[in-house]
Amino acid sequence: MLRAPAIVLLFLFFLRCSWGQDERLFRELLLHNEKEKLNNKVETLYRIKARSNRHFLDLTADDRPESLFTAKRDGEDWLQIYDHLGKEVYRTSLQASGPWSRLYKIQVRRLNKDTKVLLLYFYEGVTRYLEFQGTTRLYFITYEKNKLDTLKLYKGPLLWDENRDFKDHYHQRKYEVSLYDLDGDNTREVSVSYGRMNRVYKYLGDGVWFNFDDRKTLLNF
Repeated sequence: MLRAPAIVLLFLFFLRCSWGQDERLFRELLLHNEKEKLNNKVETLYRIKARSNRHFLDLTADDRPESLFTAKRDGEDWLQIYDHLGKEVYRTSLQASGPWSRLYKIQVRRLNKDTKVLLLYFYEGVTRYLEFQGTTRLYFITYEKNKLDTLKLYKGPLLWDENRDFKDHYHQRKYEVSLYDLDGDNTREVSVSYGRMNRVYKYLGDGVWFNFDDRKTLLNF
């Protein structure tokens, strides 16, 4: 009568040992895989690097200013943001179209009681193929409840452009940027206008924006 319970207990004991060994093996495989990823990770080495002065501003409204600077790395444009302790919390690249590109203006604005936005005015540079053209683009970086781990970038519209054609005709077009609560939902929209032309960007939360000119956004709305 005692043989059956003993066999069952013995079976459960070996099953538990086998499960423990499988679990340790699985854990070792995961650790080995992570180590392989770290060993195979190739960091980009830049030959020419330059950076702006460090600028301080209180992004989190706690009287402990954060800081940021822009950098050039082999012609690429970067923005880096640091917390009040000097630890890097965010880094992003801005897409240039030619030489002389630069981030020349940053505004901190409030969209609603929980969300702030950094408006980045980025000159994308110039192109000289057939005709001269230079453009400025507006980027949005949003963050929620003064938490820097929620920083998210959105590539916005063109804000300014200049053009000179092969007949030496030159023109400029400068857009105006305004923030209004157009639909009364206590969140301000970003309006970019030139004359009768007007583009409105509505913030949906979690770094997501909506505008009527973006077909991809319309399909996902």
